[in-house]
Parts: sequence; C-alpha cells; structure tokens
Amino acid sequence: MNKAVISQFVVDTCTNANGEVLYNILKPYFERKELVSVSFTSLSPMLSSFFNSSFGELIENYGLNVFKKTIRLIDIPKNQVDLIRSYLKFHLEQ
Repeated sequence: MNKAVISQFVVDTCTNANGEVLYNILKPYFERKELVSVSFTSLSPMLSSFFNSSFGELIENYGLNVFKKTIRLIDIPKNQVDLIRSYLKFHLEQ
C-alpha cells in the first residue's frame, strides 16, 4: 500500500502553503484512483488553513466519497483526532 508521511513533506501544518504541498503530493493518487495511507506521525497540531488547502481542496475537487475511498488517515495523535473528525464532519454536512 502507498503511504505518505506528512512530516516528510512539510515543516509544519500551520500554513496554506504547506497545505498546498500536501495537496500536490496526494493529488496523483486521486487521479490514478489509488488508495494511500496518510500518516500524521511527528506533527504539530494542524490549523484550519492547512486543512483547507490540502484535504479541503481534495474534497472540493474530487468529492467526499472519492476522498474516503482514496485516503486512509493513520497514526493520528489523540489530541488531533477530534479536530480531524470535526473537520470531516463539517464537509459531510455541506
């Protein structure tokens, strides 16, 4: 299985610019319709601007159903689980 460790691509998870880096790393998996595990190992807490520019853009461009079929979130620190859930729940309600 494909695996992308976010901390290997960005120095922090606070900015739109770093969110765009992750978006560009993950986009080919969506285009090829391949499953990829996205690891949150060794990350500081993420800000909404990072989410919006990475996962939010992927959801907007490909749809939530494709996102759920393509991305498997792994290695999520307990302190970030609720943040990620609430972010994805927001998109479910749109």
